[in-house]
Amino acid sequence: MPKILVAIPCYRCEKQIKRVIEKFDQKLLGRITHVMVLDNQSPDNTIQAAKEALKQLGTEKLTVYRNDQNNNLGGSHKIAFNYAIENGFDYVAILHGDDQGETQELNILIDTIEKDPELDAALGARFMFRSKLKGYSQIRIWGNLVLNTIFTILSFRLTKDLGSGINIFKMSELKDKNYLGFTNYLTFNIDLLLDYYRKGSKIKFIPITWSETDQLSNAKASQVAWTAFKTLLRWRFGQAKRLGPQEYLTTKVS
Repeated sequence: MPKILVAIPCYRCEKQIKRVIEKFDQKLLGRITHVMVLDNQSPDNTIQAAKEALKQLGTEKLTVYRNDQNNNLGGSHKIAFNYAIENGFDYVAILHGDDQGETQELNILIDTIEKDPELDAALGARFMFRSKLKGYSQIRIWGNLVLNTIFTILSFRLTKDLGSGINIFKMSELKDKNYLGFTNYLTFNIDLLLDYYRKGSKIKFIPITWSETDQLSNAKASQVAWTAFKTLLRWRFGQAKRLGPQEYLTTKVS
């Protein structure tokens, strides 16, 4: 049975994190090794809400951490990956703390990697056949489909999503720690995806359910799209940007 870490990045998720945590039933908890809630210096009561949800769930498999500084979404990924490598985990599953993805669909990703242990990543996709979108505007859907098509053409790899909030990654493929040079911004997943393409990694896109209800957006879609396009062009022409050495630290709070 693989050793699986589930990391839940959070920022301003006071209203949603309880819903995310309470959906971890005994069956799902039995399939994973540890869950770390990673709060990214939220100015609201995200941490307190997570603590209260953990008490109600009554399991020692879940712990809450607060990043020592706001490292954005990419920095939270790096903290989770570093933790997994240092503690001998086989996989890291990412589940955003804003309840846009379905906690229970982690089971689908785990099923996927168990059926095909050669997979380096199983990536949740919002824009493919059998995906379910709730509360997503048609403009955003078509915008993402156009971007996915551009990435498919320029990367020569079929691309169904540039980065959803529910994915699972095999750690043996990430032990080179290339991810430490990727952006800390919301487009971290794009850097990671393109690095997989560069290495010829084996990945699979999985249709997921994605909903927008009471979440707070932390970025403008147009800015993310423009950054994604520039990132692709730099990668295609061998000019990808890389960050210098940085520390990514987190502190256990519960």
